[in-house]
Amino acid sequence: MDAPLRNSPALIGRIDKLRDELIKRYESVVELAGIERNDRNTSAVSQFQMRVDTAALIRAAEDLQSLIRQLQEMWLFGHLSTLGESKIEQQTDETAGDVARLLQQLAEKQQPNATPDDMKVDNDA
Repeated sequence: MDAPLRNSPALIGRIDKLRDELIKRYESVVELAGIERNDRNTSAVSQFQMRVDTAALIRAAEDLQSLIRQLQEMWLFGHLSTLGESKIEQQTDETAGDVARLLQQLAEKQQPNATPDDMKVDNDA
């Protein structure tokens, strides 16, 4: 696995480059299809250019398939972090801790004769 593919900016850059190449080659093939001159030179040049652009379009699609395969392998073997620590996850953990403390306080108020060790909540679970 290429080392530059292991960070997000490199992956995004490669995706953008492949997308731009696909669009450029497709537009070129469509543009060549619209040429209506019927002389031999124009037809020969258009045919040659269409072959070149079609080959480049196919190559760009193959590169995209290769990138997809690499991303699948990275995800499968754990090198692609799709779940990372996010702000929402941190807020959820903090809120869950607050709720656990409030529930513990509520339980202590409802059972004044019980010892604090009897009502201890395990926050690590």
